[in-house]
Amino acid sequence: MADTTFKAEIELADRKIRIEGPKAFVEQMVAKYATAKELQDEGPMSPPADRADTSSAISERELVATKRPRGHHEMVAVLAFALTQAGKAEFTDEDIRRAYIRAGIRPPKVVAQAIRDAKNHFEYVEPTGTRGVYRLTDHGDSVVRFDLPREGVGT
Repeated sequence: MADTTFKAEIELADRKIRIEGPKAFVEQMVAKYATAKELQDEGPMSPPADRADTSSAISERELVATKRPRGHHEMVAVLAFALTQAGKAEFTDEDIRRAYIRAGIRPPKVVAQAIRDAKNHFEYVEPTGTRGVYRLTDHGDSVVRFDLPREGVGT
């Protein structure tokens, strides 16, 4: 494997966190934990729901820039991953539409069709028990974490 693996170690209170992976991923995680450390130093942390809304716009945009998805099916997987990381495990087509906009990407004309394609053709998302509500599959999570960006294919 020609890719270089970057490593970082972060100390938070009584814990040490070791991070390994591509440079962009390691930098993103270091920035995330550095922010958590600053909030911890300031005092009690605010509820996660408050933080998810303020940081999601930046992280979604950065995640899309880092992962460079090709096509709406991969974009849906990346945005579903971002929503899952922000604490929203289940999402609707309107949640994905908003995530597209926060990421600075024009959403497809029919977002529900992009989600269905990601589900039916690539198995990146799966329906929950409720109509119109989806969640990221383990396969979709793995593709976003490990396979994107796709190197050397049509670059």
